[in-house]
Amino acid sequence: MLALFIVIVITAEVIITCQVISFILKLDKKICDLNNQITEITPEIERGFLSLRISLNKLLLKLNEFEQKLQSKKEEFKFKLLKNIITTVLFFALNTNGKKIITTIELAFDIKDFFKKLSQTIA
Repeated sequence: MLALFIVIVITAEVIITCQVISFILKLDKKICDLNNQITEITPEIERGFLSLRISLNKLLLKLNEFEQKLQSKKEEFKFKLLKNIITTVLFFALNTNGKKIITTIELAFDIKDFFKKLSQTIA
């Protein structure tokens, strides 16, 4: 009876061992297939990352160009605003009677200097 029990246990162990080996072989085949698939798509992934990098660099260049345009428009706006203020002050200065013209022109130049210093501190 003991011999029969030992034979059954050994047979069960052999069956379990065969199943484990079969599972390991199937798993190895799936891992090899997955490795081959990854190896095949690696160049496409690299091209995608390269395209993404190029696109990001182009985007950064466009943002820098936009920033420079904004800066130039800002300077142009400051100049036009200062020009309009000076023109308006001079118009009002020349519309006054003759006695106040010199004082008004001095005031206009002082205002011009003030706005010039103000625009330099803002920039």
